[in-house]
Amino acid sequence: MAIRQRGIASRVIGISRTKKTINKAKKAGAIDDGFCDFKPLSDCELIILCSPVNIIINTLSKIKPFIAPGTIITDVGSTKSEIVKSAGMILPKGADFIGAHPLAGSEKSGIDNANGGLFEKSLCVLTPLKANSKKNIRRLESFWLALGSRVSFLTPSAHDKITSFTSHLPHLIAFNLLESIPAVDLRYAASGLRDAARIAASDPLVWADIFISNRAAILKSAGKFQTHFDKFLKLLKSGDSKRIIQVIKKAKFKRDTFLNKVNE
Repeated sequence: MAIRQRGIASRVIGISRTKKTINKAKKAGAIDDGFCDFKPLSDCELIILCSPVNIIINTLSKIKPFIAPGTIITDVGSTKSEIVKSAGMILPKGADFIGAHPLAGSEKSGIDNANGGLFEKSLCVLTPLKANSKKNIRRLESFWLALGSRVSFLTPSAHDKITSFTSHLPHLIAFNLLESIPAVDLRYAASGLRDAARIAASDPLVWADIFISNRAAILKSAGKFQTHFDKFLKLLKSGDSKRIIQVIKKAKFKRDTFLNKVNE
């Protein structure tokens, strides 16, 4: 939608497993045309893989026969190391895969929830390798800037470490928070629980793939969280209100500082 609304490409095609999704995408103004096979990719200058992590990896071998030399291939997956490594092993010489992760979206998924303004003032992380063409890196950066995003560069491993804290751990906590609350008690849920649990409405297939793909980094970030959580429970058990206040103040300061920087 954003590509067509901003006139970034002369033609946008979509590929889906079902004609129903293609028809919805056409009606929503997201694509010029759609297909249920990969042959039309041979005419594309830029290919963007938009699916759960494991499906992105499985799709690489399926699109391989249809990629023309010089084509830029990228993705929007929430983990990068596994995807980038697989692309390097699977795709043909001459194809240039550059990992990307737009940090935008919500717990809602599917064409029915598409939004052409989604990337406006958001951050997109690119994870190029030394082997990538500098020209193509600049072209992909320009593409995301044209969509209204800011662009940052990280290595795939640095990306996965950071997002294990900033994205994957919060989802892990939200899912398990809901798991721990008796269903009968949810009728009394106030705004605090609704805010904390909003992301628990996210797509199960997408998040199962993310957790497995980035499990090493997530286990480390979850371990650090567990350490702080255990310390807090000890403070609570001892009734140390002074130190509990200090922990809450520190958390509030981090939150307020982060939000101020994001909104600048």
